[in-house]
Amino acid sequence: METQTKSLFAKAHEAFWDAKAEKFIDKSLNGFDREENIKNAFIGYVLNDWLWDINISLNGQANEVFDQQVRDIWGSYEEYDQWLLSSMLHPKKIIKQVKKIYKQNAEEITRLLGDDDPSYVTDFSADFLFTNGINVPSK
Repeated sequence: METQTKSLFAKAHEAFWDAKAEKFIDKSLNGFDREENIKNAFIGYVLNDWLWDINISLNGQANEVFDQQVRDIWGSYEEYDQWLLSSMLHPKKIIKQVKKIYKQNAEEITRLLGDDDPSYVTDFSADFLFTNGINVPSK
């Protein structure tokens, strides 16, 4: 069953950021350098975590609880949509923030991953997102 939302941009936002995340994840699977593969996996999975966390079309919360969250965080669906749109207009700035999180935590990320495949970074990528956050530039 598809979630209905009052957001005009949620579906476009989902498709846009899912494609960005998948590019990094694909690069992490096809590269020859382990460190670069870990970095690309981290960026892709953090983008997925962020997308899942803030996009109503993905998280199945198109209900009164999410309506209240939109009002509490963004003020209105119009402001939420402007925020989603702004994220799509500034992808480089958002990806740069995720790269910075990786750079500042690369040693810990590598330690947590151990000898596991870089895709296992998804087991803890959300922790780094929640600790650091992503700032969406305004228009």
